[in-house]
Amino acid sequence: MTHEYGESINADVIERAVVMTLKLRTAAPEVALEVQVDKAIHLAFCACVIDDEDVVENGLSGTHAAMILEVTQRVERALAEPGPN
Repeated sequence: MTHEYGESINADVIERAVVMTLKLRTAAPEVALEVQVDKAIHLAFCACVIDDEDVVENGLSGTHAAMILEVTQRVERALAEPGPN
């Protein structure tokens, strides 16, 4: 995960995106996980981290892609754990 955004990207915000994704998953399990992860990322992170970087890089930015990967991996681990998710 990149460190150039300092306060914008931190463990708390990543965890917030994970929790949001799990809530979205519970509410609509038929929706593709990647759609839910991206929606949660857009809700949890400021546009300067996501949308602005995507514009600068003319598509999915490296930062956005890294966040998708990180949140997806954490969500998949959480979903694989026994007990309530």
